[in-house]
Amino acid sequence: MDVDVERDKIGTIIDAGRYAPAAGNIQNWRFVLVKDKNSIKKLADAAFQQFWIATAPVVIVVCAEIEKLEQYYGIRGEKLYSIQNCAAAMENMLLMATDLGLGACWVSAFDETMVRRVLHIPENVRPQAILPIGYPDEEVPEPPNYTAEDVTFFEKYGNKVAFFDKVLVNFNVAGKTIERGKRFVDKLKGATKRIVEDMKRRKTQR
Repeated sequence: MDVDVERDKIGTIIDAGRYAPAAGNIQNWRFVLVKDKNSIKKLADAAFQQFWIATAPVVIVVCAEIEKLEQYYGIRGEKLYSIQNCAAAMENMLLMATDLGLGACWVSAFDETMVRRVLHIPENVRPQAILPIGYPDEEVPEPPNYTAEDVTFFEKYGNKVAFFDKVLVNFNVAGKTIERGKRFVDKLKGATKRIVEDMKRRKTQR
């Protein structure tokens, strides 16, 4: 939907991202806020011609500064923690956007060189994802998910068990798993929002 997103909502989403957990509390995420229509079109082109991105009124490109994590944690910091930190921030932002009644999407398929060129990102910083954000004009159906039995192993990798719901007491795979998951996501969104609001109150009291 071609409706601009309010500044305070954008700020709340960014706050949700920067309060995410980080390895060693090294908050290596950096957010590039893009509202220029021409730049957004170029990002859509860089995302392998996913031109639906160009319909979003605002895009946040999440980038990872790698140097400090590499200094502290070596190859694991460079190749893993830098990505995990940004992923946690992105998940927070997506949850907050949804809680604010907005639509958002995690786009990882793009040409890094093109994205760097559009946003003047230096070589020691790596773009992680493009997050188009706006008011949705349709209700997107929930994508199908694997069952808990499909993705859970017991005691060692690959070890599945029969009668999964009986192994975990009162665990109803068909119904309760979905409902518990939804309640957890709702709690997480609420907690993230409360943290952001609390931080804002503290700033105004200073």
